[in-house]
Amino acid sequence: MQSNREYESYERIGVEPQRSYYIPFSEADEIKTVFGITDRRSSSRFISLDGKWKIKAYGRLEEVDLSEEPTGDIPVPSCVQMHGYDRLQYINVNYPIPFIFPKVPRENPCWHYKKIFSLDKKEGERYYLNFEGVDSAFYLFVNGKYKGYSQVSHATSEFDITDLLISGENAIDVVVLKWCVSTYLEDQDKLRFSGIFRSVYILRRPEKHITDYKIETFFDGGNGILRFINGSGIGVNLEIKGIAAYAEGGKTVEINVGKVGKWTADKPRLYDLTISAAGEKIPEKVGFRTVAIEKGIFKINGKAVKLKGVNRHDFNPKTGATVSLKNLYDDLKLMKYLNVNAVRTSHYPNMPEFYLLCDKHGLFVMDEADLESHGAGSIGGGYDFLTRWREFAEDERNESGIYSRHVALVERDKNRPCVVMWSLGNESSFGKAFLKGAKYIKERDSRPVHYESVIYGDEKYLHSDLLDVISRMYPSIDDIKKILADETENRPFVLCEYTHAMGNSSGDVADYWKIIYNEPRMIGAFVWEWADHAIKGKKGYLYGGDFGETEHDGNFCCDGLLTTDRKLKSTALEIRAVYGGKLSSEKVPVPIPEIKPTEKEVGFSVNEDTGELSALSVGGENMLYSPAKINITRYIDNERQNQAEYNDVFRLKYGKPYAEKNSDGVYEGVIAPNCRQPVLSYKLGYKAIKGGIEIDFSYEIPVWIKKLPRVGLEIRIPKKYRAFSYVGFGPNESYVDKRAAAEFGYYESDADENYDRGYVRPQESGSHYGTEYLCVKDCFTVTAEKPFSFSVNPFTTEQLRESKHDFELKDNDFTVVCLDIAMRGVGSHSCGPELDEKYEIPKTGGNKFRLIFGK
Repeated sequence: MQSNREYESYERIGVEPQRSYYIPFSEADEIKTVFGITDRRSSSRFISLDGKWKIKAYGRLEEVDLSEEPTGDIPVPSCVQMHGYDRLQYINVNYPIPFIFPKVPRENPCWHYKKIFSLDKKEGERYYLNFEGVDSAFYLFVNGKYKGYSQVSHATSEFDITDLLISGENAIDVVVLKWCVSTYLEDQDKLRFSGIFRSVYILRRPEKHITDYKIETFFDGGNGILRFINGSGIGVNLEIKGIAAYAEGGKTVEINVGKVGKWTADKPRLYDLTISAAGEKIPEKVGFRTVAIEKGIFKINGKAVKLKGVNRHDFNPKTGATVSLKNLYDDLKLMKYLNVNAVRTSHYPNMPEFYLLCDKHGLFVMDEADLESHGAGSIGGGYDFLTRWREFAEDERNESGIYSRHVALVERDKNRPCVVMWSLGNESSFGKAFLKGAKYIKERDSRPVHYESVIYGDEKYLHSDLLDVISRMYPSIDDIKKILADETENRPFVLCEYTHAMGNSSGDVADYWKIIYNEPRMIGAFVWEWADHAIKGKKGYLYGGDFGETEHDGNFCCDGLLTTDRKLKSTALEIRAVYGGKLSSEKVPVPIPEIKPTEKEVGFSVNEDTGELSALSVGGENMLYSPAKINITRYIDNERQNQAEYNDVFRLKYGKPYAEKNSDGVYEGVIAPNCRQPVLSYKLGYKAIKGGIEIDFSYEIPVWIKKLPRVGLEIRIPKKYRAFSYVGFGPNESYVDKRAAAEFGYYESDADENYDRGYVRPQESGSHYGTEYLCVKDCFTVTAEKPFSFSVNPFTTEQLRESKHDFELKDNDFTVVCLDIAMRGVGSHSCGPELDEKYEIPKTGGNKFRLIFGK
């Protein structure tokens, strides 16, 4: 197939102008609903082309032969990578292709799709073919004739194909390219997918019909006012709350609808508006609400609102970027359960029904353009976002590409009450190429405009009147305070990304919300991100590097509040608590169960070289599966930036204990790895008590060690001892900085239940902070001089540290009990700020653990 290299230009050919999303119905159609929103399938004017298509893959566009019938089958919508037609790849910042802008590699995988369908073509009607999402660009042919070319993956491409259709059997050929010039503007942090990944359908319309309109609402006293701006060339009839009106073509009409309930995320009141003309009716749902910024405060309906948000990608572990209406509905239900009231559509517009669901069920939306050029900051081999990134944003060759994305964003979603803020895109710096699009949005709509990445552009743009809010990603609490104290700024402030939810995370969320709740200019914050991205494989879930790709970013895509199959992690529960207004959990008196020591003889022995417990017997039976160990390591994704320091500088995992017994019988020792000075000094003393043993364990961290993950003991006992009960913060895992969702109380569990298998990459899990009592059933109880942290798990610290996937964890013949004097907070440093100093392990500390056997 020959081309004019349209894929090296931002041009869209033969495509209708962007318009608001709606589905027309015939006047006689009964309008049905699904998940509370209009079911477009009940319209006789809606002809779905979803279903089985034919497909053939090619290595480059020049090899495509449209006369050669595709023989493979593929469902539409879907992603070709999920059906074996291309290799999966996860990449975050870098571009997946060489930076030779605006060109793309000639070896550019492409796919020839074909659909045969029958149509009873009627005289006096027009037929519009809609593609709601194709990645990254495509050529369209109808009955063998070229119709056009389009791009912008997450925008609707609508073609008037009336003159190319016949009554009877018709053929549509679509040639989809993996890469085009838009690849440089669609570098979002996600698994990369291609193909016709959203729905395809034909709309059957009268010759003269409604084309576009804009709905605005405001209040006059207690009355709701509907302003209808008719963007069509014909007049339309309107009906709402029994009130009829008429809007001439190209004219505006205002309707006083009387007393109305205001639309909010908490109470999403909607009113039916019917728009009709030329034998068609369009059902709309109107939410009466206003959005404004007054004296630096973000307000909905005149009242200050806090956006308790999440960032959400379209993703399903079995279908990739193709998500069903049920997937969307299920996500919204979970968001409501977790007290989430806002979602940022990171980093592209979602499918149209998503906004209808948000209107109906109540979620505020920060609607984001399909734009990210993050890779431009790393094309020189480093991370030069202030120069390279800025140059790309200033490159006027990008203006039309960026402008078309901003137009597509606001035009399609302009009538949705749930949209309370527009976002120009993500991580693309800022420059001349942005100005036209940003001005268009400001002139077209009154809702606030957001864009975080302006801070990486020229300083002259920082206070631009094109942007209505200040935005940051992952600032520390101190950074937030400094920004709020800046006397040159009075705009409201939002965190478009914060508390990076990778693995065992979000230890800082309560601290963020203490300042968000207390500062009037703080709009709110959006967690990065909603759910993990991992592909369901034969053994388990897979991430970057598991698909044979050379460039990838590992498990950085597993960074959600939820698992990839939408199970709640402890981080999600923490968010639920904080978004519900609970910022801490206090201790309340809980009675400690009575301990009845065994009458059997208890004995122990100590490794004289290390001071660690080597045997602990009751009635002659050794209760240890193997000698106890001093434990100073852990792995959590949030410490991925610390791992080089832990492993290469401090060499913590290679550390070995060396000790000598002093005159008091106390073992004084150090942990020291080869090639390094000691990383910990410790003292271990043992004393026999009735039915058990007391372990006096103290430590000191040397000055040269900036931080340690933990200090404690790892004790392995026979596998038959699995069940346990405790008095501490539970029932979910809890840490010094992550316990808003936990309550202090008495709980029962077992080792297998306690470890969270929801972490795609194994890591520290199941610890319980502030514990005063632990009983491992039929084995021993533990109390201590001071509250402690503990876990009872099936896996060792080393297993959790060294395994790359959950399915790599091998069952053991023992149970692992960790007793920690101190455990570092979990924070959110995988992509966020360093852990607050107050959550680090003290430089010195100690505790006396009493292990008593009996009942």
